[in-house]
Amino acid sequence: MNKFLLLSLFFTTQFSFSQEYTVNKIPEKLVDNAYAVIRQSNESIELIKIDELKYTEDVVITVLNKAGDSYVNARSNYNPNTKIDLFEATLLDSNGKEVKKFKSKDFNDQSYITDGQMYTDERIKYLNFTPISYPYTLHYKIISTIKNTLFIPRWFPIIAPNLAIEKAIYQFNNKTNSTIRLKENNFNHFNVVKSGDINNLKYELIDIPAFEEEDNMISLRDFFPSVILASNQINIDGRKGTFDNWNDYGKWSYENLIQGKLDLTPNQKLYFQDLVKNAKTDREKVQILYKHLQNKVRYIGVQLGIGGLSPFPASYVESKSYGDCKALSNYMISMLDAVGIKAYHTILYAGRQPIDIDDKMMYQQGNHMIVYIPLKDETIWLEATSQTAPFNYLGDFAGNRKVFIIENEGGKIISAQQFNTEDNQLLVNGKASLASDGTLNFEFTENSRGLLYQNFASLSQLSEKDLDIRLKNRFSNFPGINFKTKKFTNNWENAVFTSDFNFSIPNYAKIQGNNIIVNIIPINREETSVKKSKNRMFDFMIGTGYIDEVSYILSLPAGYDMPTFFEPINVKSIFGEYTLQIIPKDKTNFEIKRIYKQFSGKFSKDKFNDYVDFRRQIAGYDNTKLLLEKL
Repeated sequence: MNKFLLLSLFFTTQFSFSQEYTVNKIPEKLVDNAYAVIRQSNESIELIKIDELKYTEDVVITVLNKAGDSYVNARSNYNPNTKIDLFEATLLDSNGKEVKKFKSKDFNDQSYITDGQMYTDERIKYLNFTPISYPYTLHYKIISTIKNTLFIPRWFPIIAPNLAIEKAIYQFNNKTNSTIRLKENNFNHFNVVKSGDINNLKYELIDIPAFEEEDNMISLRDFFPSVILASNQINIDGRKGTFDNWNDYGKWSYENLIQGKLDLTPNQKLYFQDLVKNAKTDREKVQILYKHLQNKVRYIGVQLGIGGLSPFPASYVESKSYGDCKALSNYMISMLDAVGIKAYHTILYAGRQPIDIDDKMMYQQGNHMIVYIPLKDETIWLEATSQTAPFNYLGDFAGNRKVFIIENEGGKIISAQQFNTEDNQLLVNGKASLASDGTLNFEFTENSRGLLYQNFASLSQLSEKDLDIRLKNRFSNFPGINFKTKKFTNNWENAVFTSDFNFSIPNYAKIQGNNIIVNIIPINREETSVKKSKNRMFDFMIGTGYIDEVSYILSLPAGYDMPTFFEPINVKSIFGEYTLQIIPKDKTNFEIKRIYKQFSGKFSKDKFNDYVDFRRQIAGYDNTKLLLEKL
């Protein structure tokens, strides 16, 4: 081939590549509402051996503005079981022309230490790039060899709002004799093109416009397509296993990850037995040992080798007085084992938005470990990483979801501690007196329990300065509020937090001539900023159901009267219930009683504007004002 032909082919290739990724070639519908557009995402997985898979990410992304920078995921984690074979990146301008091919000095390589971790063998390599103009296009390719095959990279092509997709491809090739399990989610609303068989799969998704985040929208994983694969033969840090179901995986996990880790010495066991010798019940024994755990240890992540899945032995925590969630849970279970109480290592997805362990197919799941204790008369759940969590309280970080418990004879998925609407309460009871100058004196007790407990429990741990800031923020509608007393009681055994307040609010009521206008709900008013939507895309959810009750006696100032009878207000909806009553006790004292019950649940998008109306209605009633006439 002559030199002219070679040069022609080279420039033709370069020109073709440039033309392919010019910004003006992005379809207009993909630019709308988009901060960035994935021009091409090609994920490829080859399961080569039981202990080796090759993972390739080949991505071209056009970033339209600064808000799209966060969608550039040019990074890769690695450890002794993961090797990065190739990491390259090229910057293109808006015309698709190459501006820079990044060199090794442009990539950072550092230990991947997250909050609460002390040390880890996990590292991260990433492109250290700060753009100076927009739009720009980045083409990066990462190839990794992974020895741990319990986790096969999954396909979640639509990962965030304001991100459009021109083309996304996911390919899987099984070169082993393993049996592959497959789970496809949420394909109904999307034109996912699938080809091949279980050992040679390909999925393709094209021209997906960006979506905008909506108020109260359901989780992305409940709406957008995903593909999850798992092999029945796996390797973890040199330990191989074969299983198809949760029961067999639980047995394998116990034998390979947990067995032998309850290694307290006979003298250490005697110490814990002596610690609970005066306890009258197993529940009391668990309380004593949990309090010992909270006083002795602190959470620090130590992620080394198989330690990413397997707990460090109880002896390690006993000597170091720290550990990660697995180590501390294992230590708690070891103490209980020493006094004859059976407890279980429990895996779950932790986080404010509940995610269930999926029981439809066995694949590696979860990001946290807690302790499950089935006593004879009740079930106890313990969060071993917290030094302040109350006894038998998971809160919204670990409650209301399905979890996986590991037993020596197997494993199973069960429901963790549940917090229903009636369990989550904020109850105010007190008395108030209104002065003729509009000052309100209010003395009340406020109890919070269930999921509402965690909103208030930290008050008792704050310094006076921080407490003052917190209370001023909470009662920011009342400038000049004067606290006469404030007292907090944290019931650790039952997860109930009590606040006792006595304060005065000058100018609370408005003076209008000879009359006074007063808002009858002085605290915990329901408010809303949610707006209606003309073209809502997603179903929505109300995450927490609760009961919010305000009940108090209001004493009118001398010489004033409530001139009209107040008709009780009652509202019932699929979203909640509301009642407001004013009950005369005598001529100057009235009982004010408001109960708002919010229901949790998932609702169809066509109900969203009804929900907005409901919230506005409740907020309106909570802003009810009364006219007091001077006699």
